[in-house]
Formats: sequence, structure tokens, C-alpha cells
Amino acid sequence: MKRYRIIEARVAAYPVLHLTFDDGVEGDYDIGPFIERGPMFAPLKDRAFFEAVAIGGNGRWFGWNLDHDGEEIDFSTDGARAEIERQNVEEMARQYREGRIAAAE
Repeated sequence: MKRYRIIEARVAAYPVLHLTFDDGVEGDYDIGPFIERGPMFAPLKDRAFFEAVAIGGNGRWFGWNLDHDGEEIDFSTDGARAEIERQNVEEMARQYREGRIAAAE
């Protein structure tokens, strides 16, 4: 399995991040469901804190407070990549069903 790296992480619209990977794949990743899961993610309810998303581990994870051991909130690149790929495939299937994909050359 290829190990992808994130090269850009920015807030699309709270609580959604727009992630770009080293191979050009990009998409939105909704952090909202995590925020509702428990106290560990509570700081992400603060929009100013949420805006401070960062990339760590040479692009292998992203999150907040990455330079504060024991206080960091981090997410795996692999999980985000899988979700974004799923969304992209669903969108392609939707377009195909609607007849919007051009015929191959």
C-alpha cells in the first residue's frame, strides 16, 4: 500500500478541512462527527483553535497542538485519504448515472 502524504490542510468551512495529497488527490474531510464523540475533541469546538490545523510527520498526519506532547489532537493521513477516495468514487458514480461523463477517446 502506498503511503500518501498531505501537502496542504486548510479549513474549507467549519468543521470541514480541505486536504491535498502529494499525488494531487484532494477533497473535503468532515471533522464534525469526531467533535461530537467526546472530551478529547472538545477543543475543536473553538473555531479559532480549529483554524490552527497543521501537518506533522512529514505529511503522515494532521491535527492541532502537534508540538505539545500529551495535548495533541491528530488524525491519520490514511483514514482521511480513504474517506476522500470514497467520496470521489461516489461523485464519479453520480456523474456517470446522470450521463455527464464524456465518452473515451
